[in-house]
Amino acid sequence: MFDFTAIDFESADKYIPCSLGIAVVRNSQIVEKRNWLIKPICYPYFHFYAQRIHGIHKEDVQNEPEFDELWNEISPYIEGQILIAHNASFDINVLRKTLRHYKIALPSARYFCSYQIARLVWKDSPKYSLDYLCNEIGFQFEHHKSDSDAEACARLLLKEAEKLEVNNFQELKSKLKIRSPKV
Repeated sequence: MFDFTAIDFESADKYIPCSLGIAVVRNSQIVEKRNWLIKPICYPYFHFYAQRIHGIHKEDVQNEPEFDELWNEISPYIEGQILIAHNASFDINVLRKTLRHYKIALPSARYFCSYQIARLVWKDSPKYSLDYLCNEIGFQFEHHKSDSDAEACARLLLKEAEKLEVNNFQELKSKLKIRSPKV
């Protein structure tokens, strides 16, 4: 059975979070979804393209806490967990850079990338974007809303595991010959 936390950040600018969504999976079932709006360290600046993608504007976060104020609430979902993200290099870098900015120790966690796994599972797919793959597996969601993206990522990982006929991360790693780096 799979236990993990799927994460998704939306950013105000490159690697600067303005939203974090999670989907907690226990025994291969989604048991919790959360979303946090975050006042970014670059506030009030938001890159125009980022706003266009996710629809979060400076007015939406002006009264929200910064990441360091949320960390005690967020960290139990991340510390000691296996994290899943679609294009994990982005989300994990957001987490690392933000924690370093606030001089917060990196958590003890490992991660997998559902995008990289999809490239190994569906080798002939014309696209590997989260929205395309979720459409292919029949899951509709609100793209670029962080908790919805986290849930979509979780569902995608579970579908990948089903397709591979694996029951845990050790089997997944062995079958695909992949690793799970530390955060």
